[in-house]
Amino acid sequence: MHQETDSINVVQAALKNWKGFFIPYQMALDELESDFKIIDLEWKTAHGYSPIEHLKTRMKTIFSLVDKIENKNIPLTQEAIQQEIRDIAGVRIVTSFIDDVYMLKEHIEQREDIRMIRVKDYIKDPKKSGYKSLHLIVETQVILSNEVLWVPAEIQLRTSAMDFWASTEHKLNYKYQGASIPEEAQKQLVELSRASFLLDKEMSKLRNQLLKD
Repeated sequence: MHQETDSINVVQAALKNWKGFFIPYQMALDELESDFKIIDLEWKTAHGYSPIEHLKTRMKTIFSLVDKIENKNIPLTQEAIQQEIRDIAGVRIVTSFIDDVYMLKEHIEQREDIRMIRVKDYIKDPKKSGYKSLHLIVETQVILSNEVLWVPAEIQLRTSAMDFWASTEHKLNYKYQGASIPEEAQKQLVELSRASFLLDKEMSKLRNQLLKD
């Protein structure tokens, strides 16, 4: 416990001396949030429907940043952290349908102000726990008065059902505070993940059928 506190204090002290370290990440979040709000408004105006149910941004906390620095054995320098940790800024977009997840991915890939760096598809290849989501590591363009920055960020795309499941799992993990969730509960979570995914697929089929009629 003392060692963990010491590590946090060391990183906190370092970050206090790094004036402006988090500012580009906040700029990137503001830029991405603005971009997707425009997309939402544009598609609602043009089609009467937007794939975006809701959107949330977050900045990685000092505690999770410390954990990642230690777990990946990253040198405590701005350059090393900027290069190795690509999800300091994060955006979560929740959709109604699975098809919308991949439609948004395609849209992001086509944008000139966003570079796709890496894709982790936990929908097609779920985690052992049952977790499903599409994770994109991107770089977003931030235009300043005298330079252009490309700032890394993580975009998570998932359906409402996936988001509800992930929120429930997170609350259970918090309740057990790092201890393993009981095996029976883990099995139930996996089964519920499968059931919710079947519901997602059936809703997508129904939607596509209605669109054809």
